[in-house]
Amino acid sequence: MFKKSALKKYLTGLMGLLIIVSVMGCTTILIKAPPGKNIQLANATSAMDFNKSKRIWYVLWGLVPLGDNTTDDLLASVPDNSKVSVKTELSPIDFLISALLGGISIQTRTVSVAISPEK
Repeated sequence: MFKKSALKKYLTGLMGLLIIVSVMGCTTILIKAPPGKNIQLANATSAMDFNKSKRIWYVLWGLVPLGDNTTDDLLASVPDNSKVSVKTELSPIDFLISALLGGISIQTRTVSVAISPEK
């Protein structure tokens, strides 16, 4: 009985480790404004209004983005001289996608842009 219990603990730990490794990655999101836009980053205490978000897909555990991994398309509609906040995260949906597809090297991350109502 002791050996079955030890094996069960080992397999449970191994499964947990595999799930953690499958959602880890070294993703890169380039935070930049479109050419010709005058946009500033807001300070951390500014009130923000949510604007847009997008999911970025990667292969090779985050090394290679599939498509555009910049924020310039999210910031294209932001008026000049605006202050924005950019947040990158591993959302619950990203976690689920990465846990399911991380074994075959696919990862996702979400980037969100918010605009400060004050200029």
